Amino acid sequence: MKSFFKFLIVFGLILIASAVLAPFLYQHLPFKFEKIFNRLVMIFSLVAAVAFIRIRRDMFELYRPYWQREGIKYFFITFIAAVLVLSVLTVVKIALGYAGWAITEQSWGDWAYHSVRIFLTALLIGVIEEFFFRNFVFLTVSERWRWGIISGVLITSVFYSLIHFIAFEKPLIGESPTVWDSFRLMAMPVTFITKIRFFWPDAVGLFLFGLILNDLVIRTRSIYPSVGLHAGCVFFVKMDGSFVDFFDNNLLLIGSKKMYDGGLGWVFLVLMWILVKIIVKRKSMAGGYDSLVK
Repeated sequence: MKSFFKFLIVFGLILIASAVLAPFLYQHLPFKFEKIFNRLVMIFSLVAAVAFIRIRRDMFELYRPYWQREGIKYFFITFIAAVLVLSVLTVVKIALGYAGWAITEQSWGDWAYHSVRIFLTALLIGVIEEFFFRNFVFLTVSERWRWGIISGVLITSVFYSLIHFIAFEKPLIGESPTVWDSFRLMAMPVTFITKIRFFWPDAVGLFLFGLILNDLVIRTRSIYPSVGLHAGCVFFVKMDGSFVDFFDNNLLLIGSKKMYDGGLGWVFLVLMWILVKIIVKRKSMAGGYDSLVK
């Protein structure tokens, strides 16, 4: 519990520092005030995480990748698995009449550039988010605070899901923002939950996805597979707009272009979970979930 209060104090200082710096930087940077504030929080959080890891390096020995030679292979296997499952989901949506082919007219060079750019973006998102949520938040809750594996998985997955909707409804910011506007943005994590009726299908999908990613990390004791799966999903969702139009006319049952909202998306997330369990077999890894819970 002492560590938990330390975490709250550090995060509070991060918010205060970001609130003070954001109005000043807004006068000198060509970005929206909200983006500057959010990026400051992210940067300070990453710096705090890196400092914590340097101090508590022994805590992360448990998740050192045991299969160095197979790490990249399993990254690409789970990446391809994610793209394959979402491709089948897209074909199903097209067959049901909830999407249609709309291939954009681009040269091969433009397609290649677009694909590489999105792949690198997806890789960056996968690495950063998996490091933060699975290799920092999960381990902090389950190991550092000793709340247990189940609590760690649930808290990490809920946190991973809900944090995507903190900026669901942004306050109106004037042309000359002040520190008070920063505090208004800070209040969003408290007020956004009142809007959950508008985004709960998305939150359920991301919660399921968080469970899948956590399961991969626990079973393999490495973030290679989870980074691959995460990056593969982001890659497909960012690429599909180049060849498919989604009609979004039955969001609760079929879902939207996000792929993880709606009943059909949840079913395919479960199918993805089953597929990666088959591909990334526990018995082929040194350690794994059984040794972790012991």
